[in-house]
Amino acid sequence: MRILERQIAKDVFSHALLGLVLFTFVLFLRNTTQLLELALRDTGLWYHVLLLALLSFPAVLSFTIPMAVLVGILIGLSRMSSDNEVTAMRAAGISVRTFFLPIGGFAMLGCAMAVYCSAYLSPLTNRLRVEQEAQIGLRQVSAELQPRVFEERFPNLVLYVRDAISGTHPSWKGIFLAEVSDPGRPKITLAQEGVLYSDPAQRRLQLHLTNGTIHETGPEPGEYSIATFSVTDLPVHLPPRTPSSVKPNAQLTNAELLAASASGPGSVEAQIEFHRRFALPFATLFLTLIALPLGLSSHKGGKSSGIILALLMMVAYYSLFVGGMSLARQAILPIWLGVWGANVLFGFYGIFLLQNTDRVNPLFGWLASAEEWPQDLLRRFSNARERKESSHHFTGPPLGRRSTFRWILDRYVVRSFLIYLVVVVATLVLLIEIVTFFLDLLNDVIRNQIPASMVLDYFVYLTPQLIYVTTPLGVLVAILVSFAILTQNNEITAAKASGVSLYRLTLPVLLTAGMLSIALFLFELSYLPATNRHQDAVRNKIKGRPAQTYFSPGRRWIVGEGSRIYYYTFFEPSENMLGGVTVFEFDPRSYQMIRRVAAARARWESSLNGWVFEEGWARTLRPGSVEDFQQFPVRFFPEFQEPPSYFLKEVRQYTQMNFLELRDYLGDLQKSGFDVVPLSVQLHKKFSFPLFALIMAFIGLPFAFSIGKRGALTGIAISLGIAIVFWATDSLFEALGNLNELPPVAAAWSPDLLFGLGGLYLFLRVKT
Repeated sequence: MRILERQIAKDVFSHALLGLVLFTFVLFLRNTTQLLELALRDTGLWYHVLLLALLSFPAVLSFTIPMAVLVGILIGLSRMSSDNEVTAMRAAGISVRTFFLPIGGFAMLGCAMAVYCSAYLSPLTNRLRVEQEAQIGLRQVSAELQPRVFEERFPNLVLYVRDAISGTHPSWKGIFLAEVSDPGRPKITLAQEGVLYSDPAQRRLQLHLTNGTIHETGPEPGEYSIATFSVTDLPVHLPPRTPSSVKPNAQLTNAELLAASASGPGSVEAQIEFHRRFALPFATLFLTLIALPLGLSSHKGGKSSGIILALLMMVAYYSLFVGGMSLARQAILPIWLGVWGANVLFGFYGIFLLQNTDRVNPLFGWLASAEEWPQDLLRRFSNARERKESSHHFTGPPLGRRSTFRWILDRYVVRSFLIYLVVVVATLVLLIEIVTFFLDLLNDVIRNQIPASMVLDYFVYLTPQLIYVTTPLGVLVAILVSFAILTQNNEITAAKASGVSLYRLTLPVLLTAGMLSIALFLFELSYLPATNRHQDAVRNKIKGRPAQTYFSPGRRWIVGEGSRIYYYTFFEPSENMLGGVTVFEFDPRSYQMIRRVAAARARWESSLNGWVFEEGWARTLRPGSVEDFQQFPVRFFPEFQEPPSYFLKEVRQYTQMNFLELRDYLGDLQKSGFDVVPLSVQLHKKFSFPLFALIMAFIGLPFAFSIGKRGALTGIAISLGIAIVFWATDSLFEALGNLNELPPVAAAWSPDLLFGLGGLYLFLRVKT
């Protein structure tokens, strides 16, 4: 009996471990590129970046452990049930209660680990993450400053650098520094070279400049001074760190949460957070109570039925959990009942199912057969088409029968692949949405009293983006699992014995993957930008941010055409008027200021196709002195030809634009002196990312055939390894591209080229 129990525990544990790795990996992908960028900017930060990555795991594990236990139990038991192993045990007189001990012990172990991560590790790591992010942020200030980009993060300072030299201590060339403590009279410092030194321990920054000039204006237009220097050091003041008197609930210890729950304006939120820390981990036990009898009752579908059952149970549980918390927040239910209500319901029904494990219950049977719906629908559709075709066509000669056989085989293979693709993508999308809600949005929903309809609206419009992102990984897993099962069932051998080569067998799947790549590209081109704009707008409302405007007329510094910089205190688009405008002109070779024009206002005259400056002055400069000074009530400068639309830059995320819009947006920003390197990388990824689906097919097929009789479990494990390597490589190249260490084309297409050629090489070496 112990041998049987060990085998049950081993089967469940192996599937749960793979689920845990998959879920954690998918959730961790969100921050991979940013972490790699931090490490690549400064090699001395590898330790801090690695620590920051490790500190993010406890919060994620508190969600993925219960899901992994659920998936492990359902997949393991569904496999045993579909292979008639459970039937054989019953025929041998062994009760299904034999499963209770190993699976119950495994569930208790998972529950204990989840409680430790949720209630103890997560608050501690959340506090440590805030400290690490502050230290890394200060050390990265110098490296994060991009050339030809206005940097306005420092109080009353605007910094613009023409060129930057990367390294451990980045240096700059062609520095423009404006002190705007008095917005009407900015103090301008120009330097040929400079370095920014940081002291994270003291929270201090110092700017070291060489070979420059300082330009200051007085209260009167005729007052103007120029000072030169060979070396100077300027302290850069950081915003004061204001310690918050109230820490976020996620950073409070359990004792602090209990104290905050006693009284005060945030007592309800504190009580909800306290109960949530324990209710979610304990869901491992209550989900197990239902998963065990459901898994044992699944007679068809095998592991796919286990995945589908896990999906249904996760949807049901988290719907009840979120609904209960909403009722508790509205004081309709007691807080403890609202948070623990889903566990209570699942617990009672699980006990009922366990007591009737050897009996047939209508509701039990309905749940157990739910996994068969997708297969039944596809099977009925396929049979209907076959009957329709057979009624209109007669049986041809042997060659025709062979073509018919191959057509039937193609549909069978594609159907199996698509079933697993839908299941895998649905699982990943649901997982990401669940974790996004609990880790990212829950506190905002409670604090801002967001209705459930708005949260649902957000996730409805977020789903298309998640489908787009997870489809390539779904293709890889679906190919490995479906072909591994075909191999395990000797169906691949039967196909080869019928004269069908492996290349011909995989052709419909490759064509399907190619069509998926085209569909992803068209999906991103036509539909996805609109849904992303909508979900971003709803997300801002949930977060309590002001409604997003896609135009930013408040930007006051902008690079004009040629070697000019515009500064203005306000811009009125309806009247095409710049207020408090100053224009700085530079020698493009020496970067010395050669002219400075200032006016109270400037109006765009369409008839003149230029700006008319009012109540201002103009100075022609040479190194160290003023060559000419003129005041004017009204003056037209024909060389200033930037139209009003030039000063009204559209602010949009790359996910909110297709490649045509992003290309035009990039060209517009580049003329104005903004950093476009990361956006250039994303422009090329608009084309390279959809190809991931086809590349994953070429990579997955050789490994699927090499698995042999080892089954789908090995296929999932191999797909995880491939996916981790692929996405790590892709994130690395993207980070290098964002840092301008690689051309955007190379950063976006290198992973496709490397893995595409590798997959094609392995595919062509398959023994057929």
